[in-house]
Amino acid sequence: MSAIKQQGFLKGSAILLGMVVITKAVGLAYKIPLTHLLGGSGMAYYSGAYAVFAPLMAAAVSGISASVARQTAEADAFGRYAQLRKVRRTAMLVYPALGLAAALVLTALSQPLAKAFLPSADARWTLCALAPSLWLCAVLSVQRGYYEGLRNMLPTARSEIVETVLRAVLGLAGAYAVLRYADADFAATHGCFGQFCRTAEDAAALALPFSAAAAILAGSLSTGIAVLTLGISFRLRGDGITEQMLASDPVTDPARDIVSRLFSHSLPIAGAAVITTLGGFIDLLTVPRGLRAAIAAGMSVPAGISEAALPDFIYGSYTGLALTVCGLVPTLTAMFGKSALPALTESSVRRSGGSLSRSVSGLILVSMFIALPCGAVLSALSRETLEFLFSGRSGEIGCTSAAMAVLGVGGCFMAVSLPCLSALQTLGCHLLPIVIMAAGSVIKLVLDLLLIPIPSLGIVGAAAAAAVSQAFICICSAGALLRRTHTYIPAQRFFRPILSGLLSAAAGRLVCDLAGQLLRGSIGSRLLFPISAAAAFLTAGLSLWLMDMLPKEKLRSIRRA
Repeated sequence: MSAIKQQGFLKGSAILLGMVVITKAVGLAYKIPLTHLLGGSGMAYYSGAYAVFAPLMAAAVSGISASVARQTAEADAFGRYAQLRKVRRTAMLVYPALGLAAALVLTALSQPLAKAFLPSADARWTLCALAPSLWLCAVLSVQRGYYEGLRNMLPTARSEIVETVLRAVLGLAGAYAVLRYADADFAATHGCFGQFCRTAEDAAALALPFSAAAAILAGSLSTGIAVLTLGISFRLRGDGITEQMLASDPVTDPARDIVSRLFSHSLPIAGAAVITTLGGFIDLLTVPRGLRAAIAAGMSVPAGISEAALPDFIYGSYTGLALTVCGLVPTLTAMFGKSALPALTESSVRRSGGSLSRSVSGLILVSMFIALPCGAVLSALSRETLEFLFSGRSGEIGCTSAAMAVLGVGGCFMAVSLPCLSALQTLGCHLLPIVIMAAGSVIKLVLDLLLIPIPSLGIVGAAAAAAVSQAFICICSAGALLRRTHTYIPAQRFFRPILSGLLSAAAGRLVCDLAGQLLRGSIGSRLLFPISAAAAFLTAGLSLWLMDMLPKEKLRSIRRA
């Protein structure tokens, strides 16, 4: 057993879950004013840049943290402390070099990529602003993976919080500064960034890609500061390994063997991550084009928005509002899979079937306990949620509230599938998750092409395609994990969290309708969401308690064997 002070599954999960709550709250607090600053059209630049960037980021960086954590956990389990230090040194040489190469490629291709996929050629600056983060994220992933393999989740949590807070503060400051500069430039010269503008609105529209680029560049800067934070922490606090521990087993594997194992584990994860990011890229390709077809077929155009600008406006509203909010649900459960990685690795190495089966059962059920009430609330209270978070953006809310109601269902499936896919990768099933997600992406692409051009659906068709795709991925990944680990979960245990989610949605909608009749006016309408959500989550907790299926009971089943 390791002599290093470690955190068990529950403590590690609690640390990561707390970190996720903080970072997602800060991230949402960042996205809300950013959306107010940029609007639906500006968010099309911001979200579109990330959609282009995400596959390259996934290929270059995804899998690093898990691969380093796996090798570190294996070396630690057998007391090979010199080996795990060598794993860190080797990874710090190899992965950042690949990240730097990817950053140079993205910078070189920024202009043709912007012309091909983004609303204007000026959007190339958003891609250039993203390029440094490829190298920085590679370094950061090695640092975090090393600590996670030692079952020390605090460095990851601290660095995530630092990165997120700085991204929010610097991103908003950068975006606001660019817009203020555009206003001042127009007032002084009737131009903006060297181009003549007839009105202040034209100048503001011209400044949007530059404002989005400033917000993105701030994110790259915050990642760099997080890298420095972890590097300084390692120098000052170390990792708990003493000189005596290093001398106890000085034999290490050749560097080429370490590199081979790192890539053998990280490449399949990267492949799966690339396919995961294809959802956003598919939306970038299909949503604006499909909406243009829907408009040509007779879809109504909201007042105040031209037909030419409407597709990008709806796309930016959909990604900036609906996808942002619904994406909060899967991130909560993804941390369970991340924290479970060392325990699953050790159970697999030691061939402890009983411990592995209990961990898998608890992982799936706890994910359902969290995901279903949250997704149900977002579906039942979609418009109220958006009005609470993005008040004043009535045009964007009107375009996306119906789509978000559908996305809430898809978020439930995604929240369960993510930890299952992570567990499959950890247990050595590298190809199967890629096949499952590739099939899901094909389903989404086909449904996007079929549904979005229908005038009565429009952007709701994209949300429906995402929900069906995620349902397919969830069923396949959970079933594969249960078969791989010879785990059996009775059907009634699946039924109970589903019933809890349905009851919470019904309670939230009922309370919202009743409160809406009592609370009138702008102040009353802002209170609808918190009151209704509180009633929904109270109903979910009460129903689980009555069915004797509270998460605490399930969490006890996944403690370390």
